[in-house]
Amino acid sequence: MGLKGSLDELPLADLIEMTSLGGKTGRLTLFDEKGAVAGELAFRAGRLVGAACGELGAEKAFYALLALKNGAFDFDSTADLDDETCDLPTESLLMEGMRRLDELSRLRRALPAPARVRLLGGEPEDELEARVLGYLGPGARHLDDVVDGLLVGGDADELDALTTIKGLAKRGVVCVEAAEGVAESDPGDPREPPQPELER
Repeated sequence: MGLKGSLDELPLADLIEMTSLGGKTGRLTLFDEKGAVAGELAFRAGRLVGAACGELGAEKAFYALLALKNGAFDFDSTADLDDETCDLPTESLLMEGMRRLDELSRLRRALPAPARVRLLGGEPEDELEARVLGYLGPGARHLDDVVDGLLVGGDADELDALTTIKGLAKRGVVCVEAAEGVAESDPGDPREPPQPELER
């Protein structure tokens, strides 16, 4: 038996919790507010066995889809689950996902999408930092362009990208320049007013 509805009326986190606690099996297709498919989650006996969202791997795809606030869902309990890519406990994923959403919200306020990232000079300390610096090159790029560039390949998500950029800025390897009309904020100050979120 299938279940369709609106994410405005039944938030995705609640829907996933119901699926997990009920030990449900099926495929959950998620749609954005324009009606386009945003991604899919597959469950077997309440455990996550597949997730798709862009190029992200299963776990990162789950976290990305958890951020959907508006749109619709369609749970098909008769779907053929022949493409299982993982076997993960849904409850622990939900807890980690909510923690990541809180952290992402703080980072989006500290690093608003209209800002530009400029390379100052220095060496990367890990692979993600190397990718940011390689993508920047000379001059400056919009923050959301840098984030989108890091998402290619599926091994990094928006939280990874913003955390990496924040770390580089703290070490003085890059600077984040506020866009015109957008006040610079202190990444450590949670009292800053919300800024526009990264556009996808």
